Amino acid sequence: MKNIGVLVPDFSVEHCQDFVKGVIDYYSSMPDVNVFIVQTFFGHESIGVFNYQYWSTIEILKSKQINAYIIASGLYCSQWNKNKLQELVSKFDGRPVISSSVDLEMENTYSVINDSGDSYKEIVKHLKEIHGCKKIAFMSAVSTGSPEAFDRFEKFKIALKENQLDFDENLVFDGSFVEDRAKAAILNKLHSKEDLNFDSIVCSSDLMAIGCYHAFEELGISVPDDVKVVGFDNTIHAYLCNPKLTTISQNIEAQGTKCAELALRAINGEKLNHINQSGLMTMYRQSCGCVEISNQSASYKDSSGKICLEQGKRGHAIDLYLDEILEKHKYASLLDQVKTANTLRQLYYNIDNIVNISMLKDMAICLYDEPLFLNKLDDSVMPSKVEMHIYSTKNAHEKFYRPGVIFNPKKVICPINSIREERGVYILYPIFSGEENYGYMVCKPAKSDFNAYIVNMRILATAISNSVEYTNNIMQKEQLFTENTNLAKTNTNLSMESKTDELTKILNRRGFMEIGQRSIDVIQELNNSCVVFFADMDGLKTINDTYGHEMGDKAIKLQAEILSKAFRASDVVGRLSGDEFGIVANSMSIENVDAMRKKISKMCEEVSKANNLPFILSISMGAVDLSENNILTKLLTKADKLLYEEKRIKHGKCKTDESYTYK
Repeated sequence: MKNIGVLVPDFSVEHCQDFVKGVIDYYSSMPDVNVFIVQTFFGHESIGVFNYQYWSTIEILKSKQINAYIIASGLYCSQWNKNKLQELVSKFDGRPVISSSVDLEMENTYSVINDSGDSYKEIVKHLKEIHGCKKIAFMSAVSTGSPEAFDRFEKFKIALKENQLDFDENLVFDGSFVEDRAKAAILNKLHSKEDLNFDSIVCSSDLMAIGCYHAFEELGISVPDDVKVVGFDNTIHAYLCNPKLTTISQNIEAQGTKCAELALRAINGEKLNHINQSGLMTMYRQSCGCVEISNQSASYKDSSGKICLEQGKRGHAIDLYLDEILEKHKYASLLDQVKTANTLRQLYYNIDNIVNISMLKDMAICLYDEPLFLNKLDDSVMPSKVEMHIYSTKNAHEKFYRPGVIFNPKKVICPINSIREERGVYILYPIFSGEENYGYMVCKPAKSDFNAYIVNMRILATAISNSVEYTNNIMQKEQLFTENTNLAKTNTNLSMESKTDELTKILNRRGFMEIGQRSIDVIQELNNSCVVFFADMDGLKTINDTYGHEMGDKAIKLQAEILSKAFRASDVVGRLSGDEFGIVANSMSIENVDAMRKKISKMCEEVSKANNLPFILSISMGAVDLSENNILTKLLTKADKLLYEEKRIKHGKCKTDESYTYK
């Protein structure tokens, strides 16, 4: 199996999505290639409080399992200089690296370069000869230090010269590849429509062209009547903006495909050219006047003047809107699934639904023994031991919880056979909360649209990290069970005053629901059995009516004592309302419920006689185990229904003097 690592800075960037699609489409029919894709952001320089945590995925990709790397270098160099990128590549121990758009000038690296020279010559000639433009401005991004920005600027100047047009440095702006900065650059020089001293502007990116749109609109300058605008990249913005933007398409998917081809050839030991070319295409739309503003069809003109229809993802805006609504519904469903999982084991119980909603085929959750504490200035160091805690595969209908798979991530990313032996595309995603990094997910997406996974992965990573934190917390309290200590009394973090029933001195409803759920969480994590009881005293109304409420209160107190003695100190007993009680019984199986009912019935008779009661205490109990659910409120609801079935069977046998009474 050949394993290829793909590094992109941000899945949400359209360029990244197109590039990754080109890579994975190339390998789609190859049975012996695995692709591992990571979103890294920009390390310590990442925008966002904890986005630097994504940089840790590079440590995963350094695994000996990876044979070659593909890097979206052009995007990294939008914020970095080439030296920074070369520093990153040096971490890969001389394994082949295929770089898009940037020549890394390092041994064993190969580049796929788009030569913008011919495209700029064409666009300048077009503006001059077709639209009569003579003063062409340029929106640069050389302030970023990007090699692509410098290359486009130089190629633009050459294009002017070859078309016998003068270069005027006063007509050069810098927008740093950012929409707002491009707008500011224009407004810094132009304060009114009368200041406009050029008839067209060529921009190094579509986003900067959109920034120009906003500036011109503010100044009352019309596009294309007063000024022609040309972009670069052919992003979705170019098609959806108004007027639609004339732009140079890098054909990013084709660039990704070319990188994928070279990576495979490098692995196979073939000799490669250090620099490889990938073609560009100019798409003439409304912003230069080639397509009428009134024409809202999905069309453009190519270099020959032929009218062509937009292809692929650039569909109708309404379709994009509807897709966005559908995605938001999926996010809501995923949140509903994960919010009920306090512990890792509960997350595992819901894993089938989670994988399905997240549009995944496989998912492995790999956790470190101890979390890595990373701040923004730290480089992560991959531990030599990782345990796979949860694994689910949709195709094989398999799932495991802590199957005992412990491995060295420096040698293999994930040891599951389906990942090691079957072709696939995988997303590597860090699991972190704040400055603590717990491990990573290895996810096999069902779709090639990686933008759809941005929010899904973040929701899952947050849910997993929360579950790890909660699980670690409750496991520290395991001694509450092993030492047969009353959970309610020994939990110093709880205010027992507000959680204790004043009459019976056992937990009140609030205390029972809180401590009972926590107890269930611990029980599940220990993989113990458990039964939840909903109990209701028989005949309390008759006792109150016959003997008064003081006697009724005494009956409730005695019943609470019976339940507390019948169950163990490690069980949770609480009074839910007047004569209703709840019990969470640790390590009890549903088969033992009848024996417990008989035990409590016998204790009721003994206590009633010992206290000279004019009646025999009796209580009905419904019982369910954790196979029904893992949420206490839902378990109590089910047990409540079973309780009333028992009442009907008992026919209300609560003794009072010579008769039986019941509610």
